[in-house]
Amino acid sequence: MRDLHSHYLPAVDDGAKSIDVTKKMLKNAALNGITDIIFTPHYILDSRFMSPKSANEEIIEPIVRFAKEEYNINVFLGNEVYCNTKILNLYKNGEITTLNGSRYMLIEIPMYSKINNVKSIFFELISNGITPILAHPERYTAYYNDIDFFLELRNMGVLMQMNASSIVGDYGRKAKKMVTKLLKANLISFVGTDIHSDHEEKNNLIPKIEKKLKKIVGEEKFIEITINNFARVIRNEDIL
Repeated sequence: MRDLHSHYLPAVDDGAKSIDVTKKMLKNAALNGITDIIFTPHYILDSRFMSPKSANEEIIEPIVRFAKEEYNINVFLGNEVYCNTKILNLYKNGEITTLNGSRYMLIEIPMYSKINNVKSIFFELISNGITPILAHPERYTAYYNDIDFFLELRNMGVLMQMNASSIVGDYGRKAKKMVTKLLKANLISFVGTDIHSDHEEKNNLIPKIEKKLKKIVGEEKFIEITINNFARVIRNEDIL
């Protein structure tokens, strides 16, 4: 499996608190078959989670070497950007980054409420050559009875990333039901762990998760959303 969404980068957000924690998380990832990881630290405007791209690049540089040498894991840099009207300017000014410098940007929207301008923000990004990837759509409780919202986003060109452990109930029964619905509607293009610490069991659940995913979407689609589409992001290739 390849992990599109994670919080391994130390001491920049609510993820790994130190480089030692990052190393423990990487070891656990390797033990559970993860071969590639994009570190996606939060960028939330006007909050304490605003570590700029340049600082993140400095932090990740030795980790990239360590992960490859010790665990044969390929590590890349991105952001999980909290949705706001200044995303395009932040990107142009070098404050935030896409995934591995590609056209693809991981974006989070409010968890428990709707905002009116989500589609217009995504449209602006798409019009400027950036493809939004909506992080964990199954967790947005305000849209649990509004799958049309996700269908409309997908028709616009927005892609979506599920949290792997949602499918085994790690985020509760409702999130599990929602992610199953999104998978069956062919709305999920990527899988990520969204792991934040070495105390979480998310990576240890991967064998169970993979079995469940294959049962729902079949072997071919499973490979597409857990391996192939990740590679297309890294190479900045088209994803249909």
